[in-house]
Amino acid sequence: MSQNDPYLPPQGGQYIPPPPQYQATSDIPPQSPYHYSPTPKQGGNRGAVGWLGSAALAVWAVVKYGLFFVFKIPALATLLSAMVSFGAYSLLYGGWFAVALVVMLFVHEMGHVLEIRRQGMHATAPIFIPFLGAAIFQRQHPTDALKQAQIGIAGPIAGTLGATVAWVLYSSTQNPVFLLAASIGFFLNLLNLIPVWQLDGAWILAPVSPWFQVAGLVMIGVSVFVFHFASFLLIIIAVLGIQTMRAGFRNANNPYYTSVPMQARLALGAAWLGLVIYLGVMSLQAESLFTALAR
Repeated sequence: MSQNDPYLPPQGGQYIPPPPQYQATSDIPPQSPYHYSPTPKQGGNRGAVGWLGSAALAVWAVVKYGLFFVFKIPALATLLSAMVSFGAYSLLYGGWFAVALVVMLFVHEMGHVLEIRRQGMHATAPIFIPFLGAAIFQRQHPTDALKQAQIGIAGPIAGTLGATVAWVLYSSTQNPVFLLAASIGFFLNLLNLIPVWQLDGAWILAPVSPWFQVAGLVMIGVSVFVFHFASFLLIIIAVLGIQTMRAGFRNANNPYYTSVPMQARLALGAAWLGLVIYLGVMSLQAESLFTALAR
């Protein structure tokens, strides 16, 4: 769930790559943001106003150049957004939960970033968005659905490896923090494999069949109405996914999708299914261990 809005080619038309999307940049000029010349003090009130004005200008300079560095240095943007997310999650769920979640989100998103760069395109480092996860931004887009699916599955693969490492560390140390990280990682990546809207599962299975998006909506409906997993975010994703599902059927015969060989489609479907089974089993095991520890 980390990439930009998926680009769907027009019905019956030739695939035209979308216009490039760039990171936010700053137009801040290099000169000093203000010029201060001290003047003789004329009365207490006027002097106080002068000091307040100077302080306001100083604060504005800090904010102005702070934003400049945030948007010009991607690593700093990642670090600051991670700190903001960590603070937000800490307030609600505690510090260790926040650390585990931010780390697992970072590992997942870096899987997407590495695959994008492996394909010769540019991608930013992850930018964290509190309570929504994280996002990356691309300047270019793949030219066919297979390359896009490879980018989509790279995130869950990296995230699954990260969660498995945390699981192994817990097995070796019995430190519950590693169990927490593993549990979050398994569930996070399993959730992202639902083939709906911008979740990774939709990118992975788009070249296989548009019917998987129907299955994804059914899965969300069962989770909400049968198992009472009433996540507001999940419901919003399902509502937005209806339009994406309809577009998938309209564009199923577009060369963007039909150019993907059958062997590649089968491989994508098998990889998706293998990840779902593994992550589902491991999520249940982690949950059972948490239940045992709570007794």
